[in-house]
Amino acid sequence: MKTIRVQNAKAPAALARRLFKLERCGKYEEALEELADIWPDFRLKPNIDGLKDEESAEVLLRCGSLIGLYGHNAQVPDAQIQSKNLLTEARESFLHLAMIEKAAECENHLAFAFWRTGEFNEAENWIDEALGRTLPDSSDARLYSHLIKSLIDLSCKRHDENVKRGSEMEAAFCTHGDAFLNGSFYTNVGLSLKNLGKFSEALGYLELAKHYHRRSRHKIYLGTVENNLAQLYQQTGKFAKAHESIDNATRLFRQLKDRTREGYSLDTKALVYFAESKYTEALRTVEKGLAILEKTENTAYRIDTLLTKAKILLFLDNFLDAVICLIDAVNLARVQTGEAAAKRVVEEFEAAFRSKNEPLKKNLESNDFELIMPESIGHFSDYRGIWINNTRLTEVGLVKGSLAIVVKAKVKRGDLIAVAEVESGEVSCGFYDADFGIVCLEGSSGEPQIYDENEIRILGKIIGVCNADKKEDGKMFVQTLTV
Repeated sequence: MKTIRVQNAKAPAALARRLFKLERCGKYEEALEELADIWPDFRLKPNIDGLKDEESAEVLLRCGSLIGLYGHNAQVPDAQIQSKNLLTEARESFLHLAMIEKAAECENHLAFAFWRTGEFNEAENWIDEALGRTLPDSSDARLYSHLIKSLIDLSCKRHDENVKRGSEMEAAFCTHGDAFLNGSFYTNVGLSLKNLGKFSEALGYLELAKHYHRRSRHKIYLGTVENNLAQLYQQTGKFAKAHESIDNATRLFRQLKDRTREGYSLDTKALVYFAESKYTEALRTVEKGLAILEKTENTAYRIDTLLTKAKILLFLDNFLDAVICLIDAVNLARVQTGEAAAKRVVEEFEAAFRSKNEPLKKNLESNDFELIMPESIGHFSDYRGIWINNTRLTEVGLVKGSLAIVVKAKVKRGDLIAVAEVESGEVSCGFYDADFGIVCLEGSSGEPQIYDENEIRILGKIIGVCNADKKEDGKMFVQTLTV
């Protein structure tokens, strides 16, 4: 290994400035190539022989920051461990030298490293340490501390706090921040506004983030803004724009060989399909994302993607596999972040479960509306309504959001029927077939659903349908369904 011989006192400082500049525009691999002479093996400590204390601390800081950032993207094993070790050593040196702002910079990157591994409590401890340093608001390290604090708030779902802090800090960022800092600031606050349902404000912030990251030339973070815009468009029902944005993000991440964010962008793509009720496409996409994220150290991304898969399986009526997937997500959250995070995962799954089943609880005898039946099926007295929550039977007239009319009648092979699972109460519809104790429900699209006949009860035959959105004077008109 080569030894640094400092011929020019400015050489280490010039190298540090070059590394910092490359880091701020996301060129992590290029920055590490600049260190090839002194750091050929990332598993080992860089060779800092011959450097003064301040210079060696600066090199360790830049190396620690870069390997954490690069390792997260390229899925380098144990990159965050190496990052933490180098940053800890650099911090101790800076404290010994009474260089408080540089120590705070180390603490920022330590917090970021712990965030990348999903250890949010440790991340928060380090960022509180950095914020406890006496530094001016104009300090780059102080502004960066606020960015990492904002990132932790996002991950812990503290959106009101994040927006409040953002409103307090916006002037400081606008006055002292560069394009990178401002782009990151508007990204984080925009995400919290989106998650609070303030979509118009969120769009404004994310468009500003896109503007600043184009100026910063940080293509990775530009990709994250596209990912966030896709989530916003998905939540507001603009699915074509959502697909366009997320495809832009995935394409950028692939070009940049950022495997971790590529995997997470596929989670967003799956959520867009999920919102469109395209559950088969959603499942296929989220499984591709999970295959990539299995190799990452970013536990938070894996938890989110496992939760997405659990929701998709739930809406595909695969309750058992959905719960198994949920358990994996909860266990990861509990180990990395604690019971509060695990509880949030469960609550989000429960919300999806309620969303799927709530329409089935609506009472057809409510005073809100009256069903008007055609004469051909008006003679039935024992009937019930089943709200359709998927697109499996669209081709035969049972579109998502419509109300299927089910009557108790003897069913035969080929009839369109509704069944309920005995254990969970889950209701499914499809064309009936049965043999040797196995019941099959086929749809006009997607895979058939298979049940043991002892695990379900047949609710009846579907004979009519009406559109819940087409009410006239409180009346809903049923159309005969002939298949």
